[in-house]
Amino acid sequence: MEVKLELKPTSTIIANLGIQEKGPVHKFFTNACYKYMCSFVPGGINSHINQNVFLQADSITYLSSDAHYQYIGKKYVDPKYKKGAFFSPDYGYWSRPGITKIPTNIDLEYHTPGTGAYWDKRMWTSKGNQVLKETQEYADRGCK
Repeated sequence: MEVKLELKPTSTIIANLGIQEKGPVHKFFTNACYKYMCSFVPGGINSHINQNVFLQADSITYLSSDAHYQYIGKKYVDPKYKKGAFFSPDYGYWSRPGITKIPTNIDLEYHTPGTGAYWDKRMWTSKGNQVLKETQEYADRGCK
């Protein structure tokens, strides 16, 4: 006796499961990472860095002007004056326009407990299993 099976193309099966690149499961995973990362970002959940974020299915981009150096965790300084910023009583802190600051070996001090540089790695160490569990449950529910 002969049994003939007709299988759908792999791409169709992947799309039906919602696991294609930038598909529903990918979006859910990215959003779960962002949700858990917020508490590890310098300043905590209500940080200005968390308020200016561009979320896509496959990426999280922090848009605040200080996000990069906060993420790296090193003090950046003016290459000529070796200062992080200048201060004027009637204006506040400022940097010379058009000057690209350079990194130093001086670590930034973070004042909110549990926050700091490389917050994605901090989150993954602490909450990665929870992110995976929630993402798997979402996929198991048929992306609902």
